[in-house]
Amino acid sequence: MKSGKTLLLILLASGLSSCQLLSDNGNKLNDLLALGAASASISQTSGGTVQSPTMSLTVPQGALEEDTVITFRETAIPDARESNLPLQAAFEFGPEGLHFNKPASLKICYNAADVKARGLNEKTLQIQYHDPETGEFVSMGGDVDLVHHCVTASIYHFSAYVLTAQLLAVGNNPPTIGGASFFPARPIGGLPLTVRSSITDWDGGSAIAMVRFYYRTAGSGGAFKSLAMLPESNDASGQFYTAKVPAADVSAAGLEYYIEAFDSLNSGRTSPTTAPTAFNTIVGDTQDATTPIRFQTVVTQMSAGFSRDLTVQVKGSSAATFYPVPAETLVFAGDKGETSRPTWLSARYTAKTIGASFLQASYGPLTVSQPIHVYPGILNRIDLRYNDAVLPPVFEVDGLSVTQIDAAGYDAYGNFMFVQPVFSASPGIGTFGGVADYGKFFAADVFPDTEGTITATLGTYSVTNNILVHTIRVLCQYDTGQFDTDCVFN
Repeated sequence: MKSGKTLLLILLASGLSSCQLLSDNGNKLNDLLALGAASASISQTSGGTVQSPTMSLTVPQGALEEDTVITFRETAIPDARESNLPLQAAFEFGPEGLHFNKPASLKICYNAADVKARGLNEKTLQIQYHDPETGEFVSMGGDVDLVHHCVTASIYHFSAYVLTAQLLAVGNNPPTIGGASFFPARPIGGLPLTVRSSITDWDGGSAIAMVRFYYRTAGSGGAFKSLAMLPESNDASGQFYTAKVPAADVSAAGLEYYIEAFDSLNSGRTSPTTAPTAFNTIVGDTQDATTPIRFQTVVTQMSAGFSRDLTVQVKGSSAATFYPVPAETLVFAGDKGETSRPTWLSARYTAKTIGASFLQASYGPLTVSQPIHVYPGILNRIDLRYNDAVLPPVFEVDGLSVTQIDAAGYDAYGNFMFVQPVFSASPGIGTFGGVADYGKFFAADVFPDTEGTITATLGTYSVTNNILVHTIRVLCQYDTGQFDTDCVFN
């Protein structure tokens, strides 16, 4: 691997500007000199970024099992295959075989002048995984920034990634099939298998009309079954299609498969192009006997209103690692919260109701659960109470009386939390006691009846309630010939 300075000189000599190299991140020359490092330590809890002058890989928090030193190196430009034309050197990442619990973001920048000079369309650029043994390309899709000339895609595992353009013919082109990704990465007998592929129609006058995945047990020689591949619901790029092979059709022998796609003008293509005479094969595995399924993160407690993104993982007996899979069911048991899907692969658990519960998920016949305790969330309101009842809009007491006022806190979901605010009263109507008399309101000797407020304050949060203090004094009566010591002259 060349040093950062050597890489910079080579790239500047090729005519690339710093904007083309690094998008719009505003790095100065001294920042450029620091790029091109061959490795970086990425934290499991906070994530991080590995970058060179033309590439950046951003790993989100929780995507790794543990703190990991990530390496990369540039490799030779792969040979073109079918309609895929690699533009520049590939990036090979390590540790080899690493799988993310949630996708990392890979950005590769390119020389726009070179793309145009070769008669290629920037809009067809994609980031593809390249298998040097088979020569196969598998597309990760790509969001093309036509201003800063960079392509960004989500990746799920480490391999060699290269930026490619599509070779298009004049007239209507059949859909481009971007190979197949599998979850789990290696089929496990008796578990369902999700297949995912980037299917793209580059022509303006047509659209994707049909995509099917054909498969059979490896070595069986039987007829191919087929499944419709449907648009991925959480795919913002609009490029990915998925299908799920039933658990009953997945064996340890693996699968033989191919993909077929047609556009709305009835122009079709298969991958491989000579299918079904030729087809692809993926080797299978058996379920791990000890821990075939797990949550990638153990969560023992959460506060209401907080969320955690979790991934379900499965493992084969021959695999050295767990593979993330899109769980079929994800529940927060006991109605303690709710589940949503921020991505097609992961689940987001949001805690709502305090108490003991458990998270539970299933994948095919396998089920995994973990206990969890939900605690109150952020303070949302304080109720002032007397005799276990919320104070009325105007709370009435007699002068010189002593009244115990209590406070109850609640979060946004109505969960009770113990609070100990500071009590105060508007001048002239009374005072609150100290530590020994916490919450006791000592009403003043007022005349006549006097209105005021009492306030409970916790940090920057406060709640105020109106209070009416009744006088206990009466007017002196002259006609009785004597005066009460508590009377008041009018």
